[in-house]
Order: sequence, then C-alpha cells, then structure tokens
Amino acid sequence: MTTMHPSQVASRAAGGTVVAPGGNAMMPLVGLMVRPFPEPGPTIRTAMEQLQQATVEPPADEEALRELAQMPRPWDPATCTGSMRTELWAWLDLVAMWVNEQHLWNVTRTGIPECWPAHPHLVHDLAVLACSRYYTSFAVTPAALEDWHRYGLPGFLERLRDRLGDGCQPGKHQPRPRNERDETHASTPVRRGRRQRYRDDVDRAGELAAAATQPDDTKPAHNDLHERW
Repeated sequence: MTTMHPSQVASRAAGGTVVAPGGNAMMPLVGLMVRPFPEPGPTIRTAMEQLQQATVEPPADEEALRELAQMPRPWDPATCTGSMRTELWAWLDLVAMWVNEQHLWNVTRTGIPECWPAHPHLVHDLAVLACSRYYTSFAVTPAALEDWHRYGLPGFLERLRDRLGDGCQPGKHQPRPRNERDETHASTPVRRGRRQRYRDDVDRAGELAAAATQPDDTKPAHNDLHERW
C-alpha cells in the first residue's frame, strides 16, 4: 500500500520563497499553512466506522455483541492482523511525521523518533493518539478536537519525554536501557519464586475461609488468626 505524506501533497502546491536582503529566508508565498491529518487505509476506516456506529446503536442480540467484542481495535495494535496491521504501520508512520511537523517547533521538546517502531511504549501510545485524532473527524462541534489538543496530544508528548528522555537522538537509536531488569524479572528462578508466593497466598486464603465457616466455639481466637497471617 502506498500512502502519500501530507507534505508531499502540499509540496505540489508550494511555490517560491521570498529571500530578505540579508539572505534570510522568509515564509513561502503560496502553499498550505497547515497540512491535513493523514487518512488511515480502507480496512482501518471501515473498522473504526463500524465501532463508532456501535457506540451510537449498540447491538441488541448476543451474537452481534460477541462479534463486536472480537473485532480488532486499531488503537490496540496487538488485536490487528493481516491487511489491517499492514495499513496500521503505514498510517502510524505518517501520523508520527505529521505530529512532529505540525505540532512541534523547538528541538527542546522531544519529538517522535524515527526509530519509534523499536519502542513498544510508543507503538501503543501512538496508535491511541492517531485513532483518537481520527475520531474527531466524526464530531459536529470543535469540542472533541479541543480535547485532543488540550489533553490527548500534550499527554502523549509528556509521556514520550518521561519514557524516552534524551535517548534516541536522530540517527542514534539506543538499546533499551531496562532490558536487563526485564530479563531478570522474567527469568525462571524469579518466576518460580513468584508462583510459590501465589500458591502460598491461595492456601492461606483457603484456611481463613474455612476458619470463618466453623462454629463459634471451634473458631481460633482473632489474635491467633492475626499472628498466623
């Protein structure tokens, strides 16, 4: 699937640039002042329109509700497969460039790095940002878009800065700093220890439940239960 980036569309309409006497470039004479939000592919559009319709007219029968529950959600990339997943990656790539170009100015504000596909937190977050922005196109008032500008986008950029920090400068992707910690967390000995703790908890909860159902004259004293806990 080939999707044109909004900047490519605008460049066809762009003209020359005025140059000041000192050689400083000034604003273009013609061209789009703002670029349109990238459109998702047809598979994603169809799914999102169906899901939007379901919020207006929820299914009445159980089978339709099950089908709705099983539908992939583009804002949750792990639920997407096949052509929808292919369209999603192409769309999110355009959205990332659009956000950087249309909503960021100073380089002190962290932008979406070109290596965003290597960052699971960005993949999850960017999908939600893109879908919520697309859904504003269904609105008949500016309220939804105002909320996206006021809360959705700033929240995304703040999380991006917190999670990425100064890492992954242009052309300098960095390996995941906490990879060693996560490997330790998922290691077999540590997982066995957690599973044993789960079993101990279940057993203890069963003992307390059994004690609670005993006749009053056979129940352990409250202090005894507290000490055993």
